[in-house]
Amino acid sequence: MSNFRMLLVAALALSPALALAQAHSHGAEHGGQVQKIGSYEAELVVKGTDAMLYVLDDKEKKVDASKFSATAMVLAKGNEQKTLELKPASDNMLSGKVDFPVEGKFRATVTLKTGSTEVGKGRYNVDVTSR
Repeated sequence: MSNFRMLLVAALALSPALALAQAHSHGAEHGGQVQKIGSYEAELVVKGTDAMLYVLDDKEKKVDASKFSATAMVLAKGNEQKTLELKPASDNMLSGKVDFPVEGKFRATVTLKTGSTEVGKGRYNVDVTSR
């Protein structure tokens, strides 16, 4: 069998697996943006001065937010970098107050931690909605 045919057969064999992996992804339940952080999925939502991070496990189940903390490095108005602490608020949500102005989209790199161990980072670019 030629190399081209072997590649074609391999590509066709993998295509159902790729389609299944894409079908597994879900939309943002709370209207924000979902990013993979470590083995978790985290949705960032910004409404007015409230930033909320909803955390799900790899089976898309809510996790206990009391076991997590997060820090968001945010690009504020005038290209100034600000730090926002996100703390457990309820169920699977961490939250914090945005006490600085942001131009356009809310651009942030979120570091998720469990205890003092870093789980991973996610980059977000979300719209700020009014309440």
